[in-house]
Amino acid sequence: MRNRFVTLSVGGRPDLTAWAHVSILSAMAWAPPDSEFCVVTDEPESFGWFGSRIRILPVDRDTLRRWRGRHDFFWRTELMCVVHAAAQGPANIIYHDSDILFRRNLASLGADLEAGDVFLHEHEYDLSRARRRGQKRLWRQVRGREVAGFRFEAPHPMWNAGLIAVGAQHHALLHQALDLLDRLLDEGVHHTLVEQLAIGTAFRAGGRLRPGEPWMDHFWNNKEGYAGAVDRLLARILTLGLDVDAAASLVRREPIVLPLVVRRRWWSNFLARLAGHGPLPGAPALRPRPAPLPASGLAQPRPARETA
Repeated sequence: MRNRFVTLSVGGRPDLTAWAHVSILSAMAWAPPDSEFCVVTDEPESFGWFGSRIRILPVDRDTLRRWRGRHDFFWRTELMCVVHAAAQGPANIIYHDSDILFRRNLASLGADLEAGDVFLHEHEYDLSRARRRGQKRLWRQVRGREVAGFRFEAPHPMWNAGLIAVGAQHHALLHQALDLLDRLLDEGVHHTLVEQLAIGTAFRAGGRLRPGEPWMDHFWNNKEGYAGAVDRLLARILTLGLDVDAAASLVRREPIVLPLVVRRRWWSNFLARLAGHGPLPGAPALRPRPAPLPASGLAQPRPARETA
């Protein structure tokens, strides 16, 4: 069965577009030969360098608005992106955020998907034991409840959804997760992590959920460091005049290797401001509640994921 890799790039932010390029190249570097690479985007022209090597799945502002659903929840867009990719035909679906870099042969991941396993990035913590204020608030909202046939009982693992992978035989799981997300929102559960809660809950119910971490690096907690490395890599590809295959070979041969977690002291931003630089752009921050899409113009840039 073919593996279909897909990423989402909307809103027109140059840094996220750059990350998406390198994330796609890392998938190409390690994927089996018959794999397909897709990008769901509102700016197809930003990915013209790939030519016929990728499949553009264009979306417009109205589609993105519908994908946010009746509660105007930005992170529903990500799950709808995966559902949309699955609707393109039978395939193993491997969704990756733009801040994911693959780092080992992905043929074994495809084989595990065909065997019936499903994958998310990693089990981060148990919601009932969470210490952060926002996580505790989410647990209070769902503790002991049954929604769409799923019961929320301790310890209730929370999984990071930077990677979402299902085999062709398990596309229905995506719709179950979407239904659970909508039902949670309908019942008044409000939190920026509710999308990840819904996906992890639906995937875990079948008993075949596994972490995708062995195949990948997810640099969401060191975006500042990786942003510079990505820019240098793309500049090298440009100055050497590499085509897509040669660029993918370079990414495989010389991967970006940096710490995935950088925890800044409370005084880091204070000193930066004293020096006239303002808050450090890569410092971890709460995932903000996005504003509604404007009546005109481009879609809202994708907010950062929350760490609390």
